Amino acid sequence: MAMGEDRIRQKKSLSQVFLKTDWPVRKVVERLQSLHITRVLEIGPGGGILTRALVEQPWKVTAVEKDHRFAEKLDDYYAAKKGELPGSLTIVNEDVLKFDLGEWLDESNEPTAVVGNIPYAISTPIIMWILPHLHRLKGVELLVQLEFAARLAGVAGTKDYGSLSVYAQLRAKIEIECKVERACFTPVPAVDSALVFMKVRPQTLPDDFLRKVETVARNSFTQRRKKLRNAIKQFLDEEKMARCPIDLNRRPDTLTPEEYMELTRFIYSL
Repeated sequence: MAMGEDRIRQKKSLSQVFLKTDWPVRKVVERLQSLHITRVLEIGPGGGILTRALVEQPWKVTAVEKDHRFAEKLDDYYAAKKGELPGSLTIVNEDVLKFDLGEWLDESNEPTAVVGNIPYAISTPIIMWILPHLHRLKGVELLVQLEFAARLAGVAGTKDYGSLSVYAQLRAKIEIECKVERACFTPVPAVDSALVFMKVRPQTLPDDFLRKVETVARNSFTQRRKKLRNAIKQFLDEEKMARCPIDLNRRPDTLTPEEYMELTRFIYSL
């Protein structure tokens, strides 16, 4: 059982569902070892099962925990154990979405990764918070709900594919590493989870262009069952739509991320 978990009641409002088995933790550590990192940021350590495994490696660990109760438990654990541990631990009691990842990365040029068992309620905002910094990271290993993992890795023409798939895949190579059954968590959630690994694409694209692609894709997917022309008429007049290199009679969910790039270049005359 995760450290202190049997004494502190988890908060539904914070989507606190913690691992109670360690095989996924071992997979995360093995992935980080393969990346040869020396510094790692953990999102929402909660009961600390992953945190303890991280500091058993010679890594500089920063754990960002919103719930002060678990932050204090981690602090107590590290104070008692730090003389025996090869790694170091810094605990930040803060909402991760308010944590300045860019500033933290600026503090060191060491090979770095981001990990965490992230709450479903804020999974999309966390991904959007990480992705602009992905080029500065060796990789990102996250435990997310299985359906969210499917959306990240969604393929054009499938029900899982959406604007998040387009945005994430234009910034990252995404691998669903393995499924993690719901019985591995406490309290047992209603759905299964998955370990997802992300690393930067070999050819990075300008951030301002990617934001434009995101805008086009997001607007298109608001009408995913209709013809693409219905969604993009806000961007183009009839004359320009007639010259569009993408068939506007297609549905938005049939366009690949690369086609969304092509469409965005046409819309913005890039």
